[in-house]
Amino acid sequence: MTTTTHLAHPEELLALDPQAQLPLDLESELLDTPALLVDLHVLERNIASMADFATRRGLALRPHAKSHKSTFIADLQLAAGATGLCLATVGEAEVMWRHGVRDLLLAYPVFGEAKLRRLAPLVDAGALTVVADSIDVAKGYSRTATSVGRELPVLIEIDSGMHRAGVLPEHAGALAAEVDRLPGLRVRGILTHAGQAHQAVDQQGIEQVARDEVRAMQRAREGLEAHGLQVDVVSAGSTVTTPYLSADDGITEVRPGTYVFNDLRTLGRYACTPDQLALSMLATVVSRAPGRATLNAGSKSITTARTDQHGHGHLVNRPGSGFRQVSEEHAVLGLAAEDEDLRLGERVRILPIHSCVWMDLQREVYGTRNGQIVQRIRVDAMRRSL
Repeated sequence: MTTTTHLAHPEELLALDPQAQLPLDLESELLDTPALLVDLHVLERNIASMADFATRRGLALRPHAKSHKSTFIADLQLAAGATGLCLATVGEAEVMWRHGVRDLLLAYPVFGEAKLRRLAPLVDAGALTVVADSIDVAKGYSRTATSVGRELPVLIEIDSGMHRAGVLPEHAGALAAEVDRLPGLRVRGILTHAGQAHQAVDQQGIEQVARDEVRAMQRAREGLEAHGLQVDVVSAGSTVTTPYLSADDGITEVRPGTYVFNDLRTLGRYACTPDQLALSMLATVVSRAPGRATLNAGSKSITTARTDQHGHGHLVNRPGSGFRQVSEEHAVLGLAAEDEDLRLGERVRILPIHSCVWMDLQREVYGTRNGQIVQRIRVDAMRRSL
């Protein structure tokens, strides 16, 4: 007689047993590890705080949803006053549009017919604004807009110092005028991302990046206006630079993303405080030796991201111990003398270096209150890199 074993479908392989009743203690055997935990109180407080800041500074808030990829969290942001969402990929935009969000900004140039075909329904619904930094990119948008008979709003991307994408401020006006003449397109303004703020060595350096960001946008705006174009949108501000921006600078909207969770990078960039860290990875000690502990959370869970200050992450309540190495399924800790009490099978929590990447590796994360899991949160746009 042959016995057949039925393996679970990969979609069903979740850290938390689908039959588990909530609330659930973190030590429950129904919760496997590694498991990504979200402190809901901290998450909600971060969302409210940024919404309040934007209102006080006279700024529209358009959160970058690539940081969480979750319709549940997007709904919290929109309920708190966000005007719409910013996305990184066509796949992310599709997920949020299908969820019902009708004010989406795709903040990177989209090139290629495969992606443009997928954008056509969003354009037809009037739900999308796109970004261009070249006439060739804009021509693709024009074909898409005319194919559905809709006017498509466009922002010209400005290079304010990161040198990843965008045109220099002095070239923005000429490009904007050329784009605005294409059938089906209307230039509504300008956009930039000053990601170089992460390379600043101190708070004064970060503020300098923000001021450079402002000046670049002011010059670009003057260029558009000199070509007779009305500038309705001046979009800037990451989690790191938004605190230094206001409507007085001529900025109309900000697009922070990481602020919902924060991480050790934003903590190190003076953009949050320790009590604003909402994410942690629950992992299990699977091997022990003197001075060493191995966890079952490796690069497929916590990535290989690192900083000089924190290495690959920080172990909660064990500041003296650090990561020696990270492989695909394991992380090896060098233990401080006071942490030699760490036992085989014990569960520990790791704080993230880069929370956006952590979220992209999860199908589901777990909302906690008072040390218990109280909610499952789907990561709806997980691995939507296309």
